[in-house]
Amino acid sequence: MSRTEFREQTTSPRPRAAVVMVAIATLTLAITEQVSPLALAATLACIVFTAWQRERRHAWQENRLLLNAGLLGCLIVAAQTFRTGLAIVALAHFAVLAQGLQLLDARARRSEFLLVALSVLQVVLAANLTDHLAFPPLLVVFTMATVWTLTVHTLRAEALEMGEPEAAQQAISGPLLRTTAAASLLSILLAVFLFPMLPRIRSGSLVSKGIGSPIAISGFSESVELGDIGRIRLDPEVVLRIEPIDEPLPPAQDRYWRGLAFDEFDGRRWAVTPPERSSIRGDPEIGMDLGTRRLGRRIRQRITREKLATGVLFSPGLATVVRGDVGRLQHDAGGSLYGLRTAGDRIDYQIAADIRTPGSMELAADATRLPSEAGERYLQLPELDPAITELARKLVAQATTDAQRASALENHLRTHGRYTNDIPSHGADGRSPVESFLLEQTEGHCEYFASSMVVLARSVGLPARVVNGFAGGAVNPIGGFLEVTQSDAHTWVEIHYQHAGWVRYDPTPAGLRMAGAAALRGERWLASLTSAAELWWYRIVDFDRNSQWRVLRKAWLAWHGWRSGQRSAVTSPEQAPASKLPGLPGWFWGALAAGAIAAVGLGRLRHRRRAPDLPAFYARALRLLERNGLKRAPESTARSFAREVERKAPGPAAAVFVRITEAYLHQRFAGVPAGDRSQDLQDLRDSLRS
Repeated sequence: MSRTEFREQTTSPRPRAAVVMVAIATLTLAITEQVSPLALAATLACIVFTAWQRERRHAWQENRLLLNAGLLGCLIVAAQTFRTGLAIVALAHFAVLAQGLQLLDARARRSEFLLVALSVLQVVLAANLTDHLAFPPLLVVFTMATVWTLTVHTLRAEALEMGEPEAAQQAISGPLLRTTAAASLLSILLAVFLFPMLPRIRSGSLVSKGIGSPIAISGFSESVELGDIGRIRLDPEVVLRIEPIDEPLPPAQDRYWRGLAFDEFDGRRWAVTPPERSSIRGDPEIGMDLGTRRLGRRIRQRITREKLATGVLFSPGLATVVRGDVGRLQHDAGGSLYGLRTAGDRIDYQIAADIRTPGSMELAADATRLPSEAGERYLQLPELDPAITELARKLVAQATTDAQRASALENHLRTHGRYTNDIPSHGADGRSPVESFLLEQTEGHCEYFASSMVVLARSVGLPARVVNGFAGGAVNPIGGFLEVTQSDAHTWVEIHYQHAGWVRYDPTPAGLRMAGAAALRGERWLASLTSAAELWWYRIVDFDRNSQWRVLRKAWLAWHGWRSGQRSAVTSPEQAPASKLPGLPGWFWGALAAGAIAAVGLGRLRHRRRAPDLPAFYARALRLLERNGLKRAPESTARSFAREVERKAPGPAAAVFVRITEAYLHQRFAGVPAGDRSQDLQDLRDSLRS
């Protein structure tokens, strides 16, 4: 029989720390955006009611039938959620509702185990459902609240068992609270030390797409309408965080991240044709060569993409190699890349791309040519005003090469187009937005510039398409990485040449575009700090098995190099460096120091909290009973063992031992001196002998 089973039931109010614990656990699930607002509101109501009426007990809070009905309702909600979502999300709904119900339950209880278990379950589920920056501080507060809840309840139960309920209030003091907080922090430090070595899984596959709210960017689906990019350009929310690997980033005006390429235009809407995607063989988790390498300038970047309602992978140019846990890779007819399971999930990947731009002389010797795969679609045009074709021919009349024709169209739009960062209203007179922009010289943003250039290029036989992506960006002053926001969304043009392939043209005035994006971004020092912290935390959470293997491999190589240096120092000390130790990864030394501090602190705490020696009189009484076959089990309390002695050895011996036990408990918990118990010990010895 366990000690908990011996423990007396208590109806005392739940500790305030228990209410805080439940509130924090519920909040960790709330930040995942996977639990419905109604379920969260119901639990919040239970928390508020308990905090308000903590000292009072109502009859309905002890009604077994009513409480069981509430539990059945929790199961029904979880079952309904499971029918429309994932099992882990259904479990989260059950946990948060059952937690609120358990908080209302005022029936007598022996422990707070169930309340704590439900809270821990919520936090564990939240850890698998989110990488939100608020989770670490919530976890710290939750750990302290949980430890304090268990401590308070244990003290109350022990005091009740010894018959001195007021003794618990004396023990619950400031020093005990400080000791509890220190122990909790040491546990967290130990967890930080162990964290890099533990295996983990990506949570994206566990997250339901139905309740969360990833950034919806309509400009990156199979079809977009003119104006879609303009709408997302009004939002300064961060979309990409980019770190160069091999070399510094190019100047701001030359930074592009390609998303989708569109070929079919009906005057108002662009589409990818055919919309079907093909899978690419290989495993991007260990690195996938896409076989698209060409002789050009190759760069590598590490990109963290926010939770977008699209699986598009952005590339700084023609993608050649992709590495990252992005699932199966797919591509469409325009060469755009998709991660099969990354829609609605924050992801981190490395990408190598060719960013070479052919020079004017190289293009002058080249000529445009339709791609081999159904290239006619790159010359397709809707029914437009004939004046557009006349304008295109007029603009290229003096050009002698295809490159000059393309540059003439680009320069005309850059110098004559009227840029605005607002969403223009075109086509009110029946004309398409492109016709209004070209013939009436109305205002527009990058979509209108790029669409107009494609229409003009196709009018004079140049195969062209529109590309949506991001351009520009700004360096985060705290994290040192590049931030790309929705206000950096951009549209440009690609024209196909026989030898150079698809070549980028940007008819939007770069200065006006970048100034508009900067104005929307504004001065955001606090936002920069938050963004840097988010990236740091995500990199920790996303430290998967491949990252662990790479770090361990680097540590092994560094250690092996240090050993080699030490061996060479024996024979030729002048050739060996003073020490190779600083070359080890910084995280290794930090984790080692944290582990050492945690070990020393826990050792000292354990020494400080070592169970006090038993009083001599009580220890002597236990030895007398043990000689007579009555041994106290480690899990038995003092009073429960006394009751066991009464059952097995009734008579004077049991009565004397009960008296000795009560004296021992009063001395231990209430500080009342036991006095001289030699007569009790003599009586116990005589009773056992008789």
